[in-house]
Amino acid sequence: MSPKDWEQALTEDYWDYRWRQIMEPLCDTFQKWKAGELSHEAVDQAIDRAYQEKVGINSLLAQRQDRASGLIRCWDPEWFQKWIAEHRPSAQVEGEPC
Repeated sequence: MSPKDWEQALTEDYWDYRWRQIMEPLCDTFQKWKAGELSHEAVDQAIDRAYQEKVGINSLLAQRQDRASGLIRCWDPEWFQKWIAEHRPSAQVEGEPC
């Protein structure tokens, strides 16, 4: 796998991981609201939190892929270690320590 392909796989998988972290709680909030368990205010706050998190991840992933992959490694080392265990980079992929 080329360095570019590896970086693309990393950023795409991280986007999916973070998207699920943002959207799954929001979906639960909507379900609770629909069932009459939450107020409109609580839903509004949940939407605002999800939006703020989405803006943050969009900012990260708007970087060049090589930069984004380095930032992911430094900002979320636990996720990165789990991911890299299954996606070992080739010798061509270089990385600076955080």
